[in-house]
Amino acid sequence: EYYRRVASTWQLNVRLYEKVNNVKPFGESYQVHTSKDSYVTRAVIVATGFYDLPYLLKVPGEDLPKVKHYYDEPHPYYDQEIIVVGAANSAVDVALETYRKNARVTMVIREPAISESVKYWVKPDVENRIKEGSIKAYFESRITAIREHEVDIKTPEGELTLKNDFVLAMTGYQVDYALLKSMGITIEQNEDKTPRYSPETHETNMPHVYLAGVVCGGLRTNKWFIENSREHAVLIISDLIAKKEAQVK
Repeated sequence: EYYRRVASTWQLNVRLYEKVNNVKPFGESYQVHTSKDSYVTRAVIVATGFYDLPYLLKVPGEDLPKVKHYYDEPHPYYDQEIIVVGAANSAVDVALETYRKNARVTMVIREPAISESVKYWVKPDVENRIKEGSIKAYFESRITAIREHEVDIKTPEGELTLKNDFVLAMTGYQVDYALLKSMGITIEQNEDKTPRYSPETHETNMPHVYLAGVVCGGLRTNKWFIENSREHAVLIISDLIAKKEAQVK
């Protein structure tokens, strides 16, 4: 609602349902090719976040329609056998919400416990639901195969086969490196695989191509979020204005 009001109030020229396929140098500008059209622009700001590419389970059956890497709402899972994969905030939220809409929820978690990063007011809630048996949890476990009505999991006690209607794999997401590399943006060979950009202006190694938001953190997707990345826009626009003024002079 907030971002919709921003777009309408400032009358932003928004092109919805239009995927950017590639961005190529075009003289002193760039040509942006999308699924519907192409555009020529002097500057490009990449603010793609990291929700486009989920980390896959890489197990047989993951391509079945019942396997979801994106959570929508709890109501479709009423009276269903649900497996939630993961132990961080998204997985915990999904487990609690579907449980409260009368889904039969099982969590499959690689770690020995719920993640310490889970919101402090939510963590006791899910731990208590697990303790009382309302939500079943298998720790230090992983899915090994998915079928239409069953899922195989490997636990410390051995292999198990569970009845299942839906698998909600809240396994996290990653930056779209393919798009960044296709634009000529250098990826640093450090632990976080961060794209190369100036902290002062957020301009990348490609002139007039900037990064904003979570994409700046590379694999470290928890470094930037709404509250602490708003300043990126100020730095980028300030640099663009300075460059325009310099051209005028």
